[in-house]
Amino acid sequence: MVEGHQGSLICGKCLTVAYAEIVNQAKPSAPEGYTCIMCLEERPDPGWRSPLHDEAMICARCIRQAAGALVKDKDSGWKKPGA
Repeated sequence: MVEGHQGSLICGKCLTVAYAEIVNQAKPSAPEGYTCIMCLEERPDPGWRSPLHDEAMICARCIRQAAGALVKDKDSGWKKPGA
């Protein structure tokens, strides 16, 4: 898990899907003008919307930051998904 502002969280499984869809495939699912749940900013860049929690959207910047944090945590075992 990676924590954002106000207790927002993204788990490794969701981060894997978000990273694959946004970073690798450039397939955004968040609507235009969405607010990222992790940084609380309204973002113009592509974002990912959770298929389980309609209100949970994360921007590409936060996806990359969360991925960087989990990759550095050797106990997590998380790896960035390949293209």
